[in-house]
Amino acid sequence: MGAPRLRWAAMKYRTQLLAFSVPMLLTALTGVAAADPWAVPGEGRLRHDLQLLADAGLVRAPLTAWPVSWGEVSRDLSGQDVANRPPHVAAAVARVRAAAAEAMRTGDWRMAGRVAASGNPMALRRFSDVPREEAELEGALQYTGDVLAMRLQATVVANPDDDKDVRADGSYVGAALGNWMLSAGLVDRWWGPGWEGSLIYGTNQRPIPAVTLERDYSDPFETKWLSWIGRWRLVLTMGQLEEERTDYPDTLFYGMRITWKPHDRLEIGLSRSAQWCGDGRPCSWDTFWDLFRGNDNDQALEDQPGNQMAGVDFRWSVPWAPFALYGQYIGEDEAGGFPSKYLGLFGAESWGGWGDKSWRVHVEYADTACDFPADPPEFGCAYRNGIYTDGYQYRNRSIGHGLDGDSEQIAFGVVLVDADGSSWEVATQAAKLNREGVNAVHSVSAVPLDLVSADLYHSRGLLGGTLKLGLGYERRDSDMREFDEDGVRGFLQWSRQM
Repeated sequence: MGAPRLRWAAMKYRTQLLAFSVPMLLTALTGVAAADPWAVPGEGRLRHDLQLLADAGLVRAPLTAWPVSWGEVSRDLSGQDVANRPPHVAAAVARVRAAAAEAMRTGDWRMAGRVAASGNPMALRRFSDVPREEAELEGALQYTGDVLAMRLQATVVANPDDDKDVRADGSYVGAALGNWMLSAGLVDRWWGPGWEGSLIYGTNQRPIPAVTLERDYSDPFETKWLSWIGRWRLVLTMGQLEEERTDYPDTLFYGMRITWKPHDRLEIGLSRSAQWCGDGRPCSWDTFWDLFRGNDNDQALEDQPGNQMAGVDFRWSVPWAPFALYGQYIGEDEAGGFPSKYLGLFGAESWGGWGDKSWRVHVEYADTACDFPADPPEFGCAYRNGIYTDGYQYRNRSIGHGLDGDSEQIAFGVVLVDADGSSWEVATQAAKLNREGVNAVHSVSAVPLDLVSADLYHSRGLLGGTLKLGLGYERRDSDMREFDEDGVRGFLQWSRQM
């Protein structure tokens, strides 16, 4: 094939070798926060705090591409005088400063552990993380230095959906290169302003093993020709999907995202992703160059470089009230060098506080059918491709929105946070999945299905660690009775770090 194949054998982690560390780590834990160079997605209370401080003008870093750099958050809050701020803002500053200070500690090893049990684990995952499987036991060993950072993490699970009962999710090794971080590992990512999902890259699936280069601090360009862009971040990632795929094993996953803030109240993001390569597919540098410059749809199917998605998102905080609008538009196809056949997500959120407590409420709508404003839209298109027939999935889960394709959702969420970080969260949704039933490999339902659910979460400190519990109810209705289901779900999780 000319140029050498881009193989990523180094990313095939031997998770079994890490499993022995779990019992050892759980015996030696104490109750302070663990440190990483970034804050990973999954903690809704932390995201609420950071967004609250950003809308108050205290945190200036872009916040729609996770992980978020702890270094930049710490710098933004350094020296900030909160004496004249409302008590709920001052309380959020104190919480984030404490977490950032712990994360910025260098030169020592930390240990962490987590144990969780879940009944009827959630199928449609949101930004706020919950256990994936019926039972999980996790241990981690982490180090942050001036240049190098690493985390070795192992999780043993019961009755896994993907038959992988030992996992290295969360593990990575990274190096700081000036204002850039180069890393390799299995790190969750969330691209976009949505709270219920990302149309292009979220945490619905397990983290994809990848090599990633990302900008650490979002400092503006110094030249006057580009300084108008404001603060900006760039992420480039190349990962490898599972070898168990039935289309092309070991397919590669390419992602690129740039976010910038031309104004403190406006954040804009451009995202792009692609499936390419894999056993039996063209996999040369020339193939990647064709993919990168969008030279694909004018070739025969067997010669096309891959399956691409791209689009734009925004979040605008209005100046006259604690209120923000956000949206995401992701094209499933390409026409004339630009994305086409858009999927859509829209939302609105408001926030505030009384005393030292703070709250946030949002409502969000998503439609994952191509050309979603049309009546009818195009079904059997989103997250599907003639080359990669297993779909835009990793280990049987959508890499984009948890709804998968041809689905529609309206969701409502509210979070209440106390000064000590204890939180309550309510999440409700009504969704129509696989609306026309033409998506035979839909990751949630093979038939049209109506889903309604409501969940209540609570998190608080306990025994030197963090206790998180949830209780919810879900109803599924379809024209085929064997797919109907009503049931209560819940989970209990306790984690502790050293």
